[in-house]
Amino acid sequence: MSARLTLCVLVVVASISVGATTAGASPSPFTGAWRAVDPDDGSTLMALIGAPNAAGLLDLTFIDQYASACGAPATAIGSGTITGSRFTAVVDVRCGGALLVSDVEFEFDVSGDTLVASGLVYTRVGSGKQFGAQP
Repeated sequence: MSARLTLCVLVVVASISVGATTAGASPSPFTGAWRAVDPDDGSTLMALIGAPNAAGLLDLTFIDQYASACGAPATAIGSGTITGSRFTAVVDVRCGGALLVSDVEFEFDVSGDTLVASGLVYTRVGSGKQFGAQP
């Protein structure tokens, strides 16, 4: 099973502390709440990305309201770094509270006000744009 499919298995509602950027640091284009639609099952996918901390790491909480891999909502939590226009995070995926898989790498590429991951386009929550479009 692909990492994208495994990650496309989470819950619609989650919270993440999107903290302030460190003093003097420029804001990250990745920071914020993003959503897309899983083309396999129609569930909502959410990526919540925190501002960089003092070490330059960004926290990621990824939620799939219905993860096909486990037949329930799933969450993936971890952190990562930015290189150029790419955010790469390593996460642990949980399904129904139980650990499904550890150390899964997930990548997002920023393009304007969208993120692209595994062929899916994520739009900022509240941007007014339609979400779930394929590139």
